[in-house]
Amino acid sequence: MALALRARARRGAAVLALSGATAAGGCATISTQQEVQLGSDYARQINQQLPMLNDAATRNYINTLGNQLAAVADQRGIRYTFQVVNSDAINAFAVPGGFIYVNRGTIERANNLSELVGVLSHEITHVSERHSIEQLQRAQGANTLLTILYGGVLRRNPGTIERVGVQGVGTAVFAGYSRDAEREADRGAVNIMMRAGYNPQGLASFFQTLMGERQRNPSKVETWFATHPTTQERISNVQAMIQATPGASGNARLVTDNRAYQNFRARVRSLTPAPQDRGRR
Repeated sequence: MALALRARARRGAAVLALSGATAAGGCATISTQQEVQLGSDYARQINQQLPMLNDAATRNYINTLGNQLAAVADQRGIRYTFQVVNSDAINAFAVPGGFIYVNRGTIERANNLSELVGVLSHEITHVSERHSIEQLQRAQGANTLLTILYGGVLRRNPGTIERVGVQGVGTAVFAGYSRDAEREADRGAVNIMMRAGYNPQGLASFFQTLMGERQRNPSKVETWFATHPTTQERISNVQAMIQATPGASGNARLVTDNRAYQNFRARVRSLTPAPQDRGRR
C-alpha cells in the first residue's frame, strides 16, 4: 500500500510539474485544471486512509450547505466536494481543487449553523484564493515542485500520508499557511457568510468556543491549533472585520441557526463513533 501511494503521488506531482506547468520567469504556473488534478489525486488517498462518515444524509447535508457557500465564493466553476471525517477531534482542512474535510468533532462542537458555516467558509477561501497553490508556484522551476510539495506544503516525506493519524492529517495536508493567508481566509469567510445570508458572528463565536475547549480538553483541539493558530487577538481581528462590513452587525435577516442544522447535528452525534474514539464519550 505504501509503495503504491508513493508511486501514485510521485506520478501525480510529476505530471503537474512536467506536462503542463509552464516556466515563466523561473516560476512554474499551475492552472486550475492542474490544481483540480492534483487535489483529486490527494483526495483519493485521504479517502482511503481516513475513516469517513459514510452516512448518506450527512453527506447530502454537508455538500448542499458547502456548495451553497462555494457558489458565492469561487467563480472558476470547479466542483467542490465536502466530506465528514469520523473523528471526535476538532479539525477541518482543504485540499486544492475544491476538496474540503471537516471532522465530526467540529460539527458536534459547532453550537449553531453559523459556526459551522464560518468553518466551511474559511476553508473554501483557502481553495478559492489558491493559498496552497501559491506556495507551489513560488518554487523556482518545475523540477523543484515535487520537493516543495512534500517538504514545504505537506511537511512530510513522500509516502507518509498513509501513516498520518486522523488528528494529525490537517498538519500533513497543505498546512502551514502564512499569517496573511489565514487573515485573508477569515476575511473571505466573513464576506462569504454575508453574501450567502449567514451571520458572520458565527466565525468569531466558534473561535471563542475553541478557546474554551482548549482549557477543558486540549487533546481534542491540538490539531486545530497547530494548523489554525487561534488567539484572542485573532478573534478581535475577526470582530473588527465584521464591524467594518456594512450590514454585518445587528442584521436580523442573517441566519444564525435553524432546526434543520440542529437535526443534522443530532444525527451526527447519534452515529457510531470511529474505533479510536469509542469509550472516550
